Amino acid sequence: MKKTLRLIIFLLIGLGFIWWFISKLSTEEIKQLFESFSNANYFWFFVALLVNVFSAVIRAFRWQQLIRPMGYNPKLITTFLAVMSGYLTNLAVPRLGEIVRCGLLSKNQKIPFEKTVGTVIIERTVDTLCFALFFFIALMIEFNYIKDYIYNNFSNIINFSSLKTLLIYGFIALLVLCFILFLFRKRIRETKIYRKIIEFLSGFMEGIKSIFKLKNPLLFIFNSLFIWSLWILGTYVIFLCFEQTSHLAFKIAFVATMLGAIGPIVTPGGIGIFPAIIAESLLMYSIVRPVGYAAGWLLWIVSQIGVIIFGLAGFIYFSKGKKDNERVRQDTK
Repeated sequence: MKKTLRLIIFLLIGLGFIWWFISKLSTEEIKQLFESFSNANYFWFFVALLVNVFSAVIRAFRWQQLIRPMGYNPKLITTFLAVMSGYLTNLAVPRLGEIVRCGLLSKNQKIPFEKTVGTVIIERTVDTLCFALFFFIALMIEFNYIKDYIYNNFSNIINFSSLKTLLIYGFIALLVLCFILFLFRKRIRETKIYRKIIEFLSGFMEGIKSIFKLKNPLLFIFNSLFIWSLWILGTYVIFLCFEQTSHLAFKIAFVATMLGAIGPIVTPGGIGIFPAIIAESLLMYSIVRPVGYAAGWLLWIVSQIGVIIFGLAGFIYFSKGKKDNERVRQDTK
């Protein structure tokens, strides 16, 4: 019941973003939006789809790297379909997909469930670090554009003249907080929150350390960076669908991808908010909202088509495997 309610709330938030963004468009801009879809070069759409699916293949290969040292050797197609089934589950219930893909692979390959979960924790740790690294690089690459966009669109909300003073007071408050934490450190260590934070941080560090225990840690790190690079490439290829965005440099695709990556944190699969973020990020480079919104929707659709097709194929594949295993058990009795 709670999961269903949460899903409905997330979907309503997504629909709210769609309504909010479209309500900002004039009649002429809405017409321009539909013209952008009709005039798009869909050859590049299918190229982007292949790039997106290939990134999932690399993710599945990377997962194999973590599983093999434990003495198990699942086929690439098996780990790939498990990954896609997990992605599909995430569209319905955020974050449940990781548990589902572990469960599917565990039953199919007779791998202890807790071991598959351990590998996914390592993956999440590395992905978090990659996201932080790429996001920081994106901010540094186009800092002036992002700064100007924030100033032009939020100057009526944020008083930039007092921002420096606010930062100084914030720094002082941080020092005071650190001093208070130091004074009451013994009591704080006895609290549940402190223990949970320590457990999380220790698990995070264990995940990082385990990477370097792999047979080929550099290949694992390369694959992790390659996955994010393919997502950026997919964004760049979608830009080629539209005449108005085909001239944009690869670094702009970099920035748009990293800003768009915030979307799935807010709603399942980034529905509603992802296209809006892409449109707003392209607005920094003088791409009108209707064209940017169309590009955002095509990019979102590209990511979901592969998930739906191969995710459903994955559930069929693992369901068939389960039936085959039951038939074998009956034959041996």
